[in-house]
Amino acid sequence: MVEEATVQTSAQLPIETRSLLLRQFVLDDAPAAFVLSNEETSRTWLPSQVYRDHAHSISMLAFLIAQCVIPGNPRQGPYVLAIEHRIDGALIGHVGFSPLDDEVEIGFSIGRNYQRQGLATEAILAASRWALQAFELDRIIAVASAMNIASKRTLERAGFAYKGDEVRNFQGTEQDVSVYAFS
Repeated sequence: MVEEATVQTSAQLPIETRSLLLRQFVLDDAPAAFVLSNEETSRTWLPSQVYRDHAHSISMLAFLIAQCVIPGNPRQGPYVLAIEHRIDGALIGHVGFSPLDDEVEIGFSIGRNYQRQGLATEAILAASRWALQAFELDRIIAVASAMNIASKRTLERAGFAYKGDEVRNFQGTEQDVSVYAFS
């Protein structure tokens, strides 16, 4: 079972869990974010979030940082947090919220060396509980490629309920996706 994080308001970032620190990005994260975005799993499942080079990484982080200026709102634009491993202080991924149709969607990624340790589940659960309160959301949805078994299992372990499969534009292509919800 994932240890609960204390639910905090948006002004009370970072969110601390047993293993992680969920915090706003800083520009110094750009080198690690570039490396993470170019790992095989990111290139496969999140091709729209792969950075071309270090300059692109800095540009995208600057954009994401600007979106999180309090009171940031994932109903209007992305609100993405860095996932830092508390033991070694490494940037290991991201978890964020963004508008999708009339809802708020969660997205996440964990670096290859930190997968299969329950860290993505821990980050998703803590961030989702925080976002529900901080942004007064009724629910959060998640959309994963129907072929991405690892992400689907991670969402289920984090308490997201499977709502069904559908075809939609996802990561730039029409494809089968699985939809989940958390409230």
